[in-house]
Amino acid sequence: MKHIVCFHLFNDYSGSPKVLKMVLEGMLERGYEMDLVSSKGGVLDELLAYKHLHKHSYPYQFSSNPVVTMIRYCTVQLYTFLLAFRWLFKKDIVFYINTLLPVGPALAGRIMGKRVVYHYHENAFVKGAFYKVLAAAMQRLAHEIICVSNYQASFLQRKNGVTVVPNALPKAFTERLHPDAAAAFDRKTVLMLSSLKEYKGTREFMELATKLPQYKFVLVINDTQENIDNYLAQYNLQYLTNGGVI
Repeated sequence: MKHIVCFHLFNDYSGSPKVLKMVLEGMLERGYEMDLVSSKGGVLDELLAYKHLHKHSYPYQFSSNPVVTMIRYCTVQLYTFLLAFRWLFKKDIVFYINTLLPVGPALAGRIMGKRVVYHYHENAFVKGAFYKVLAAAMQRLAHEIICVSNYQASFLQRKNGVTVVPNALPKAFTERLHPDAAAAFDRKTVLMLSSLKEYKGTREFMELATKLPQYKFVLVINDTQENIDNYLAQYNLQYLTNGGVI
């Protein structure tokens, strides 16, 4: 049975590590041996109860200073590049790269002749030049790329070895949803879980909330209250208590 070594840069409670947690849980329950390389203190730490998983942790945080963030990022890429060689002589190893960011271990995997699989969550082509460079590297390094939608995959120049697997919600979450779709529709509540990144459509969601007062819009943001307040002030948006931004 194959041994999977998974690399994820920043272990927090955002979408990509939560999806990764579901994927890894499914493989662990099927008896796969797994090593997980990621930062400390997020949702992926909940996997430590599984006896077939071994986690390699490092400290990592984003900074408001982009130069500091880039230095930290490059340091982690060097560390994980070197760490990856501990599996040099292991057979049947698959390097599973979650998001575009862990390019260091992906490069190491190809140098060692390991199978490299990318789980591509973001759309690099609506972001900056840095992500486009990472996307180009992914298309050269990956044996297989797992995209989360056909739309996302359509931006890739590479077409071979590309698989589309839409993201799913955890079973524990879906079991709490209203079982009657018609009744749920009558409640007229629109829920969005997102970050404050502009390309996520957060501002458009807020604007819809102000234009459709007959609906209740619930926005759950993965960020600090200070950053949320600054974002609202920047776009002259405000909290509404009746069918608006929450």
